[in-house]
Amino acid sequence: MTRAWAWWRALWAGDEHPRVMAIIRILVGLVFLYDLALVWHYHLITPLWGPGDAGGIGDPTNRARVVELYRWFGESVHVARWAFRVLVGAVVCFTLGLFTRPMALLAVLIYAQLARVLPDADRGIDMLLRNVLFIYVFVPAGRFWGADARLFGPLQRIPAWPRRLIILQLVVVYFTAGIQKTAVAWWPWGGFSALYVVLQDTAIARIPFSWLRQVYPVTQIFTAITLVFELLACLVPLAFWYRATRQRAGWLRAQFNRNTVVTRWWLPLGVFLHLGIAASMQLGIFPWVMLALYPAFFHPDEVARALLRVRAEFGG
Repeated sequence: MTRAWAWWRALWAGDEHPRVMAIIRILVGLVFLYDLALVWHYHLITPLWGPGDAGGIGDPTNRARVVELYRWFGESVHVARWAFRVLVGAVVCFTLGLFTRPMALLAVLIYAQLARVLPDADRGIDMLLRNVLFIYVFVPAGRFWGADARLFGPLQRIPAWPRRLIILQLVVVYFTAGIQKTAVAWWPWGGFSALYVVLQDTAIARIPFSWLRQVYPVTQIFTAITLVFELLACLVPLAFWYRATRQRAGWLRAQFNRNTVVTRWWLPLGVFLHLGIAASMQLGIFPWVMLALYPAFFHPDEVARALLRVRAEFGG
């Protein structure tokens, strides 16, 4: 037990440069703001989060327990609109790195309240966004590439556990998505037909995909690849463990480290799959949020070296 506890503490210990968490902050904030801009553009604030007498689908004021947002501030459509405005303001500040930690907390609280107003509209990607924002409550990521660096001074080191926790969150998302694919269409005995079936749904597909019947085996291949990609997520923690203990012996450890399994094979496949989802399906911000979190898989020193190579290549 003592050895296991020491290993667990070592897993989350240490510090690192904040550049990766700053990159994720900016990317996630921009994607989130785009999603909120769509809500405003299509005039969905009242239908999604307004009270029932104003046309709100969730009808949050006619429940046995009224949502706190309306119990504390009154049952009015203006409350929903102001909650939305404050949420937008908090996400803008979060993206700019201005009072990052309190703004992340404020965004989480309002976002969670709006989810309670209409639970049926709370997507899985919304839950993931709240998880990520909550992580930022505990990390001063605005003090690098953010306004907090000017207000409170820049930081060169932050705890490493927030980035690692984002990796763990992504691993859980992918692996549970894989093991929950119990429909026969995802498996050999169902002909790996899931992707073809999904792309025939006009509510999901971006364009008519009736022509896919002519290349049906291709859809079967990508169905199988998607399933394998998600199930292989369980090996990501093992790959990082092997990299952290590369000085130890072992054939499998050597193979993982020699081929850099995660960054060379698994992550590029994930990028390809998510870009394919974005191009072919109408699934909102899901693929873009997932991609915005991918920098977490890279150590800040790796990112620094990559940026130096880019500057050398394009900056002369």
